Amino acid sequence: MDHPGTEDKREQPYRKNLISRKRLERKKEMKLGGIVPALVTPYDGEGKVNYEMLKKLVEVLLEDGADGFYVTGSTGECFLLSEEERIKITATVAETVNGRVPIVTHVGMIGAAQAAKLAKEAERAGATAVSSVPPFYYNFKLEELVRYYTAISDATTLPVMVYNIPRYSGVIINADNLGEIKKSCRVEGIKYTDSNLYELERIRTRYPEMTVMFGQDESFLYSLPVGVNGAIGSTYNFMLKKFKRIWNAYHEGRQEEAEKIQHEACRIIDALLQVRDITAVKYLLGRKGIVCGDCRSPFSPITEAQKQLLDGIGDLD
Repeated sequence: MDHPGTEDKREQPYRKNLISRKRLERKKEMKLGGIVPALVTPYDGEGKVNYEMLKKLVEVLLEDGADGFYVTGSTGECFLLSEEERIKITATVAETVNGRVPIVTHVGMIGAAQAAKLAKEAERAGATAVSSVPPFYYNFKLEELVRYYTAISDATTLPVMVYNIPRYSGVIINADNLGEIKKSCRVEGIKYTDSNLYELERIRTRYPEMTVMFGQDESFLYSLPVGVNGAIGSTYNFMLKKFKRIWNAYHEGRQEEAEKIQHEACRIIDALLQVRDITAVKYLLGRKGIVCGDCRSPFSPITEAQKQLLDGIGDLD
């Protein structure tokens, strides 16, 4: 291979396409399904990432039946972490998991080059797939979204998962623009965090080869008839057993039981939303002996009144 800067610039488009083809040839398959917690990021008393507590959380969730982990996503406060912290979190989870379940690392940034760099480092750290929200803030055009995901897929041999969360990103991924992204780069899955089940169904039926993971815990049961491969959620950090029971009851034909447990989960989520979902999840993990600290500033620390509200929640399992 030529050293950077020595090749003829006129060959760049060809070389870029060659790189893309090589990535396609070397790609690893997306293997993800079932109930996958979107991990919180525990902090110590000084606000630093508590990697030992993270290991404890992962082990507890593995014992409870976690089918994989989604790390440094929205629940993990991705944009409040440094790049070094994001990669070390992936490495810590990968070391703890030791190949038992898949690990999807969220590498979302606004810049394509920065996201691509994170994807490459996540692969080295032990991730089995990478995921990203679309680039946001600047109201990017579709061709620019394609360029962004192409940069990520060219940077790694891992499967790439689009993260659709329009409530936060302001960007809607639907069956149409997802198809345009898929034409130009290697996208094998989607984390669909939106209440529009009609669009979810369009994606599922149009792209049967894709891994489709649902991301709204309060609507989990109602995504299953669409044919999703599983779900990724924040409340699975402390309610994993509940959602595993919903999953099993539905797939074994016990619909009334599945609905009853989903309603139980929704009543708990009602309380969470009166606080803030990530803040509440972290506090409730304390009941399981996993102390996660507050979310990072500018999030507000949990108040005594909020603690009292959450203390009123009954059985989490």
